[in-house]
Amino acid sequence: MAKISPFNTVHKQLGARFEEFDGWTLPADFGDITEESAALRSHCAVVDLSSFGRLSLSGPDLAVVGNGLLEDGKLFDGRWKWATLSKTGIGLPCRLGRLNGEVFVFTPPGTVEGAAEAIGRFVQNNGYNVSVTNVTDKTAMLGLYGPAAVQSIKDVLPFDISDLEDGDIRRMSFFMISFTLIRGSWLPGDGLELICPATAGPLAASVVAKYRHKKNLTPAGMNSLLSAMQPKAG
Repeated sequence: MAKISPFNTVHKQLGARFEEFDGWTLPADFGDITEESAALRSHCAVVDLSSFGRLSLSGPDLAVVGNGLLEDGKLFDGRWKWATLSKTGIGLPCRLGRLNGEVFVFTPPGTVEGAAEAIGRFVQNNGYNVSVTNVTDKTAMLGLYGPAAVQSIKDVLPFDISDLEDGDIRRMSFFMISFTLIRGSWLPGDGLELICPATAGPLAASVVAKYRHKKNLTPAGMNSLLSAMQPKAG
């Protein structure tokens, strides 16, 4: 049975047309895929990232493992980097972020279980003391993608993001709810991603939906997002 997004109620209110994507029932579109695709390129589209995997790594050897999963360089606190997990034996484009004693691994749709198993083997084979937890179903993840993403949403959020730079990852609280903010995107160009407990997902989505006309935030479905993620021929 397909999983239901924490944002499902708000999607219905906005007129989403649903399909199944990698085991999740998600908006395929909101009625105008051309407009949604244009918003991704030229302004700001709001996309449901529920089907994108989220792993949490923790433990005494966290720094060694975090750096070891990169092809080169180091993973600094409060920052994220691209990686392929090649050292685990799989070639998977993903993003690694380090924040306050945790390393997060963000994976493309439908790949989180394979990534968790590969990282688990890497940890075990090297004798590291690190736990790997799949938090995808326990969290909600919303993406605001496009060149105007940060500018459009910064006055809507209940916390200051004016100094959040590309590649930053930060945790903030609002009414005792923890939010993780990521400056970045699965697409070329700018973006802002928001992760919160799944139970807080409807609240987060409703705030964005409330200001969608005033701030020109276009709800976009998976069809436009996945199309934008595909490498262009030539």
